[in-house]
Amino acid sequence: MAAPSFDAVIEVVEQLGSEILLDMKVGESIMVASVEPTARVGDKLRVAMRPSRLHDFDGQTEAAI
Repeated sequence: MAAPSFDAVIEVVEQLGSEILLDMKVGESIMVASVEPTARVGDKLRVAMRPSRLHDFDGQTEAAI
C-alpha cells in the first residue's frame, strides 16, 4: 500500500546539522517534518508519510497524544 501523501509549502527551515526541521503549510494547518538538508523556504513539496513514524500532539497543551 502506498504511503499517504499531500502537497505542502515550506514556511520555516531550521538547520540541525545532518538534518533539518521544516515547518510546512498544509491547507490551513502547519506540520513539522525532519528531513535531509536540501529544502528551502518557499519550496513546494509533495510529502509522503510513514504512519509508523508519526507523532501527534495536542494543539493547546502540546502534550503527546
